[in-house]
Order: sequence, then C-alpha cells, then structure tokens
Amino acid sequence: MSASLNPVEAGPLPFVLLAIERLTEAIETETRDLALPGGADFRTHAQRKSQGLMELNRLTPALASLRGHPRLRAALTALLEKLDANERLLHAKLRAARTVAEIVARAITEGQSDGTYSDQIWRENRR
Repeated sequence: MSASLNPVEAGPLPFVLLAIERLTEAIETETRDLALPGGADFRTHAQRKSQGLMELNRLTPALASLRGHPRLRAALTALLEKLDANERLLHAKLRAARTVAEIVARAITEGQSDGTYSDQIWRENRR
C-alpha cells in the first residue's frame, strides 16, 4: 500500500485497499500485455483477476461499514477506470479474432467446394 493510514483509519480499510490495489495491478498488467503485439497469457491473467475478486468478495461485509470513505471511493473509481480500459481492449481483440476466424472459415469452405452446389452459376446466368 503506497500511503500510510492514520490510527483513525485502522480496521478493515487497509485490507480492502490492499485487495483493490492488487486487483488494479492485475488489470493493469493484463491491459499492458493486451496492447503488445502477439498473444497474452489469458489463463494467468484470469487467475489473478479471479483471486482479486475472491479477496474483495471475502471483504464485502467490511465494505458496508466503509461505504462513504473517500479513500475507498477513490480506489474503487480508479479500479473502474482501469476495468473500462481493459474491457475496451479485450473487446477489440475479440472482434479481431472473430474476423480472422470468419476469414479462415470462409477460405476453408471455399477451398473444399468444387462449385457444384454453388449458386454462383445461377447468379451469372441472371445477368
């Protein structure tokens, strides 16, 4: 945790902030990896994010008592921003993968067909 807490902020807050910090770091790491050319280790990233989510779920009862705390709000806002950027990049990668898969599937289908059952002949005769 980067900033120290004063004695009034003792209790569950340090644990919650540390869990959010670890989850934020996992999201940032995945986002950086996704931005690089080549593939990302999705399994490792998924495991780290799942671990972070599990930690936050275990701390859920403590979150209720800290609901209005400004440091918690700031940490959660920063996490949400990182998640939004990560989601946009994941969607872009997924769209690209789908496009490539469609191109490959089309090439395979066209490569396996000899044209016998194609409607290409009918379209050419209508002209």
